[in-house]
Amino acid sequence: MNKKEELLAAFNEGNLRGSQAKLASLLKLSTPTISEWMAGKKNPGEKNIKKMSKIFNKSEEEIREIFNAEKENQNNIVEGKIELTYIPVRGVSSATEEKFILEETETYLPFRKTGPNQFAIKITGNCMVDPDDPRNSIYDGDYVIVDPDATVNNGDVIVARLDGEYSTVKRMYKHGEEVRLIPDNPDCEPIIRTAATFLVGKVIDVYRPVRAKKERKI
Repeated sequence: MNKKEELLAAFNEGNLRGSQAKLASLLKLSTPTISEWMAGKKNPGEKNIKKMSKIFNKSEEEIREIFNAEKENQNNIVEGKIELTYIPVRGVSSATEEKFILEETETYLPFRKTGPNQFAIKITGNCMVDPDDPRNSIYDGDYVIVDPDATVNNGDVIVARLDGEYSTVKRMYKHGEEVRLIPDNPDCEPIIRTAATFLVGKVIDVYRPVRAKKERKI
């Protein structure tokens, strides 16, 4: 976790989830505003810095340092860096098991949006890993970029909400009134649905962060 996340988690009894909503309530702001601060997309003003100083029991300078590590110019471009668009992460979905989509935006990814309603979902499971096409696979821990406005054709990867509460990531194939949700991994089972399938959106890209690894023996 970064310094902002550590601060909010400590304030919320060690749990990062729900901490943004809790802080937003105390500051009388919206949760998306706090999410923008967390992503570095915007910085809190002096009035809110003073309030957070009391909430977190830290000096104003400490709060300012945590949330304003880099000054932004008038165009919201961090000096010395390329301008980025931040895309909201709406929650988690499973490629292997049906899993609930969390609606609360917990964070943002630095990704250039090409549509106004695009968002990201973190993937768990390996049912979208194709052993014959590893470069075109979606792995556990990847983020997929979802466009709810994109046209979906047979063979496209989609996020589907099932039975109103659960979601899955699969390739979609329509056969009349039947909707087949097929995993890329042949070891995983397909899901057959009809009108009960609710299309959340089309997966248009994959964001794969580079993770640290243990040093290998040489």
